[in-house]
Parts: sequence; C-alpha cells; structure tokens
Amino acid sequence: MAIIRRREFIKALGGAAVAWPLAARAQEPTVAEDIARWLVALRYEEVPADVIARAKRVLLDTLGCALGAIGAEPVRMAQQVVALQGGNPQATILGIGRKVACDQAAFLNAMALRYFDYNDYLALGRPNHASINVAPALAIAEMQGLSGKDLLLGIIAGYEVEVRLRDAIAGTEHQGWDDTSIEAQYASAATAGKLLRLDEAKMANALAIAGSNANTLAEVRRGAELTPAKGSAEPMAARNGVFAALLARAGLTYPLTILEGKYGFAKVVSGKLDEAILRKRSGDFQILKSCIKLWPSVGTAQAPIAAALEIRKRQPHPEEISSITVALCDFAYKQQMAFPAEINTREHADHSIPYTVARALLDGDVGVDDFEEKRFRDPRALAVVRKLKLASEASLPNENLGANLEVVSHGGTVLKANVPIPPGNMLNPAGDAELTRKFLALSENVLGKQRAQEAIQAVLAVDTMPDLGGLLNALSPAKPG
Repeated sequence: MAIIRRREFIKALGGAAVAWPLAARAQEPTVAEDIARWLVALRYEEVPADVIARAKRVLLDTLGCALGAIGAEPVRMAQQVVALQGGNPQATILGIGRKVACDQAAFLNAMALRYFDYNDYLALGRPNHASINVAPALAIAEMQGLSGKDLLLGIIAGYEVEVRLRDAIAGTEHQGWDDTSIEAQYASAATAGKLLRLDEAKMANALAIAGSNANTLAEVRRGAELTPAKGSAEPMAARNGVFAALLARAGLTYPLTILEGKYGFAKVVSGKLDEAILRKRSGDFQILKSCIKLWPSVGTAQAPIAAALEIRKRQPHPEEISSITVALCDFAYKQQMAFPAEINTREHADHSIPYTVARALLDGDVGVDDFEEKRFRDPRALAVVRKLKLASEASLPNENLGANLEVVSHGGTVLKANVPIPPGNMLNPAGDAELTRKFLALSENVLGKQRAQEAIQAVLAVDTMPDLGGLLNALSPAKPG
C-alpha cells in the first residue's frame, strides 16, 4: 500500500484550497475572542466616576443581602457540604470569617446573597441578577491579594458580559433554558478571568469552558413548584465560572466557537445572537442598569408593592376591601400565570405578586420574615389574596416593570395607585438613606449595630484599599474576648 505524505497530500488537494480557510480563520475572530479582547483591555482608569460610585452601591447592597441570609437553611446546608470537602483556605465566607477554596467561597457567598431574592435586578430587559458577580469577584480578588479598585473592576467586567449577553438574545422565545443562570456562567468566568489577569487567549477559553457547561434547564425556575433551586442555580453558575477561569489559567483549551458555532449557544439554546453587541464594548457601562430592590421579592413585584403601600395610606383597613385588580406589564403577567395558585414554599411566596400585595396592604411593609410558612399560610393574607386578580396592561412597557393597582371597597369607593417605574429602578433610584437602612436591617443581627455601621464605611471606601483584608474583617463578626 502506497503511503502519501502529508505535504504531498496537501499539494494534491491544492495548497490554496487548504490555506484559504486557515487565513480566513485568522482574520475572523470568534465572538468569545472578541469579548476576551475588550475584557482584557478594560482598565480602571477609563471607568467614569459615576460608574465607580454605582459599583460601590451595588457592592454594599449585595453584601447586605449575603449577610442577612448566612443562617438560612439552604445556605447552611451548602456550608456543611463545603466544610466536609475541605480544601485550601483561599477566600473568606462572608459573615463567618472562615476561609475555603476560592470557587467554594464564590458558591457559598453567592448562595447567601441570592437566598432572599433581595439582590439587584437589571433594567431595560429581562431582570437578571448580575450582582451574582460580586461573589466570584470577592473570592478571586482575595485569593490574588488584589486591591479594592481591582475588586470593583472585576464586578464591572462581570456586568458588561452578563448584560450584553442578555441583550444579544433579547426577543427570543427559547423554552426550556434558564437564561439568567446561563448568562451568569459566562459573566462569572469573565469576572474571575479579569481578576486572574488572563491574557486574551486564556480569557476566551475561560468563556468557552464556562459556556460549554452553562446550559441550565428552566425547570429550576418554572417547575411544578418553586424550590431552593431558584436561589442556587446562579450560585452554581458562579462556582463553575470561577473554576472555568482557573482551568483556562492552567492552559486548558475549549472550542472558541462556543457562542456562534454549529452546535454552540446561538444555534442550540438561544436561537439568536446579535454578535455586534458582544464583539465590541461600546456605550454606557452596563452596571448602570442595576436596580436596587426595596423589598425582598421578585423584581416584578416591586411596583405592585409600592402601589399597595400607597393605597394603604388611604385605606388602612383591608377587611373593608371588596376587590383588588393589579395590572402588570405582559412579561410580569405571564411570569405570574406560570406559577401554581397555591403557595407551598418560601421561593414561591417571594415570587407571588398577589401574596406580596396582600402583605403590603395588611402590614404596611414586606420583610424577609414574611415568606416563612406561618406567614404565607396566614388566613388574613389568604383572604386578601382571594380578592385579588391580575391583568395584563398593554400600556405598561416590559422594560420598566411598572404596575397599576385598583381597590374597590364594600361601599363602592374606588382607589387607584399607578407606579409606572418602581422605586429602586435605575430610572427611579433608591437614595443613600434607603440603601443604608436596608444594609443595617440585614446585617445588624450578624455584625451588631456598631460594626454594621463601620462595615458601610469600609465598603464605601473600598477603592482606597490596597487589599481586601480590612473590608473582609469589617464584614465578619467581632471575635469574642
């Protein structure tokens, strides 16, 4: 049998025919490579002051959410599993002070910050929770001995990737996938990769490694009943993104066509990908789209709760109410219609607009304890819920998540409250006093009153810190004695 040498084989085929695709490939970077290019090029010095200020507010809000939930049952379960695994003490568990491996720290801190569903949501599109990127940023920045400015830049980078990927697939109807968790995998890999100071090639591979394992099933959020999967899917993504970046740093390579390839994200999952949004970073920094929640509930409930509180000022006696109509944007209405009628879990309760509106009308507020079983089974709350119906209102745009509330009393009096843009939204931002109150309410049980006040000052001064030691110490309970 004659053996044809490789050089002869190429010559027989025609060198130009073989060389042309290689040359074209060199001229046409993949989407992951283009994202990596602008991620690596991003510098703290080019970030405007208002973006740095927003990043510090996001950090403060997110840390408060994490501290408030460190004792929650699913969070404690995760802590116990990690403790049994062991590992190098690389990064700190917030509110506890113990160190674990950096990917595990990212996971545990993300579990805590997501549990109450109190961390931020994004405006002008699907309301993702991009503050999940705080967890990988903290873990890697601490492990690497980086500065507060580095930490903020890593968070900003995570927002850039998560929001742009969200917007690149906007308008698609791809059932079966949990977009929020999928996008968080890419974003957390970007956050970690930025703080690991990966070069362009390794950054692209970090995105590819994360993306190859990123496709979370929508059942975690849309199944027969909402469970702790709702709050743990993104933390799993954060951990996987960190691990992907570490693997890329070690030299592992993956297909860089992960986003646009024949079997990649656009073809198999999203059905669409506006590559231009991802290939070049332009326009405002995406962290400016972060919205602060004033109540520990789903983003679509913020406007209905605000409207209910306005109604309560004029009708403080819910027993006198005959009917309640809550008009929602189409996105919020469809979201609510996908949930079962009966509430059986905390995760369902904090996503139920009827229940949160009932609590606001009854109590004049909605707090983290209102989603315990004894509260969501409260006969008074259930009686108000039975009077309430939801409606879709075409005049309310999806991107604003507004709501209109109409209450009719037994005597026929009609009261209305319209909240076109919820408080805390980027277009109706929360003030410093509201953010401070929220942080203190969540953190004082862990840190104590004085230490919680000191923690606020530490977070707001993070950009002056040469490393994160002072910040992490401020976020840990005082040692006895």
